[in-house]
Amino acid sequence: MVKATINKEHYACSVTNGAHDIVVDEPIELGGTHKGFAPKGLLMASLASCVAITLRMYADRKEWSVDKIEVEVNIDTENGETIFFEKIICTGQLTKEQKIRLEEIASKCPVGKILTVGHEVRSKVL
Repeated sequence: MVKATINKEHYACSVTNGAHDIVVDEPIELGGTHKGFAPKGLLMASLASCVAITLRMYADRKEWSVDKIEVEVNIDTENGETIFFEKIICTGQLTKEQKIRLEEIASKCPVGKILTVGHEVRSKVL
């Protein structure tokens, strides 16, 4: 469970999962106070961090020599469809075959699966 609370300040939201707190906001040019990630940026951060963690887990399990993993995510629209672009940089001693395998594993991160499978959002105002 994650809970977002917004008061009258435009548009800073306090977000908590009960153990950790963050601020989500809009940039100044959109009327916000720029105190934290914008919602779309937070979505991209979720995907980037999930891919990085998934790749780290896989590389560690395979005992591959990977010193650092960087994942950059951008979002765009092409022909009315939302596309997430991932640029992944792995520092270490990897073969071409290992890099190809990591590309395959990147698509298996849980957040990526949520974003690429049809799903429904149900809202109820109380």
